[in-house]
Amino acid sequence: MPIQIATRGPVHGQCNICGEVGKLTEDHTPPKGCIKVGQVVIQHIVQRLAVEAPHKKGRSSQNGVKYRTICHRCNNSLLGAKYDIAFNQFVNTAGEYLKSTLALPPVVSVKGKPQKIMRAVLGHISAQGVDRYLKGPETESVRDYFLDDSQCLPASINVYYWVFPYNRQVLVRDCAYLDLLVGKPVAIRFMKFFPMAFMVTWQEPEDYKFDLPNMGAWRSIAIDDEVEMPIPLKKVVHPYWPDAPSETSVVTYGQEAIVALSRTSAER
Repeated sequence: MPIQIATRGPVHGQCNICGEVGKLTEDHTPPKGCIKVGQVVIQHIVQRLAVEAPHKKGRSSQNGVKYRTICHRCNNSLLGAKYDIAFNQFVNTAGEYLKSTLALPPVVSVKGKPQKIMRAVLGHISAQGVDRYLKGPETESVRDYFLDDSQCLPASINVYYWVFPYNRQVLVRDCAYLDLLVGKPVAIRFMKFFPMAFMVTWQEPEDYKFDLPNMGAWRSIAIDDEVEMPIPLKKVVHPYWPDAPSETSVVTYGQEAIVALSRTSAER
C-alpha cells in the first residue's frame, strides 16, 4: 500500500521552522534558483528502493517539490532574501565545474558563506512535512540558530556535503543511520539533487568518520564571512548513499523521506 506523502499544510498553522502560528507559505525544496523546476513524481524512499516493486505509482507535483509549511518571514525574509542567495551561488558554481569539459583537478575550491549555506540547508529540510515544527531535542537550538544570524552552529550538529551528478532529488528528514562497524546509530537528514548533496547529523558519535567535507569546521565564523570551500570532484560517493542499506549499514526511515523524479525517469 502506498505511503501517504503530505506536502500542503493548512493555510493557517504553525511554522515548521520558527514555531509561530500564522499564514503558511510554500517552500521549494531545494530552492528554485539551484535546480531546474518542472513536473516531478514523488514517492516515499522505501517504495522507490523496494526490490520487488520499485515502480509503484507516485504522486505528481507541478513545479518541483513544494511544502506549504513555513511562515512568510522564514520563507521570504530569511531563506529567500538572505540564506538561499549564498546557497544557490555555492551550488551553481559546483554545477558549472561538473558540467565543464575542461581537465580539472581532483579538488576545487569555491568561495562560499558557510553560515548562510548551513542555515539554508537546515531551513529547507525543516520545511519537510506537515505540522512538523517539533524536531526532537534539537527543536529550539535549530530555531534559534536559524533566526539569529549571530549564533554559532550548535556543537551537536554537523553539515556534510559532496557532489551529486544524478538526475533525481532525495529529501529525507526522518532517518537513523547505523554503521555496523561502529555499532552506534546516528540521526541524519539529507538533501540530494544535481549537483550537490548535503547531510546533517545530530549528536554524531565520535566513532563515526564520514570522509566528506564538513561545514561544521566553520561553525563559529560570522554570518558574512567567506571562505574557500573544497569540493572533491573525483571522490566517488555511491549514488544511493546513505539512502540504501548495505553490507555494513542499516537505514531506517520515518514519514518524511522522499524521492522526486521527472515523470520520464519515474516510469523507467
